[in-house]
Amino acid sequence: MNALQLTSEHASDFVVITVAGELDLATRPYLLAFAQDIIDTSPGTVVVDLSGVAFIDACGLSALIAIRRHARERGTPLLLAGAPPAVLKLLKLTNLDASFTVVSRSASADPPPGGAQDVPPLRAGLPFADR
Repeated sequence: MNALQLTSEHASDFVVITVAGELDLATRPYLLAFAQDIIDTSPGTVVVDLSGVAFIDACGLSALIAIRRHARERGTPLLLAGAPPAVLKLLKLTNLDASFTVVSRSASADPPPGGAQDVPPLRAGLPFADR
């Protein structure tokens, strides 16, 4: 069984990437490839739903940083949604909390900056191979 599950939900002006499982050295390349592909092909805001993340380490954090950089290079607004306490703590400890736009899962029903009008309900994802 894969330690990481990734899915995406597309709307006209945003995409929600749902991440579930572990973000670490072994899963970093899968998240990067998945997110970069979506950023490269999506016309609007990208929301990364982290509510299903059970574990994150420095490699997982570096994946989020690389995704943020990739989004900035392409002019794509990026939001982190539903980050569990462990992710929020890691962002704060590394002083990266100000580098990301972080919204709570309940706040994701509000329009995110960058033009999205409605964010769909955030759901648990399917395995990466099923995207």
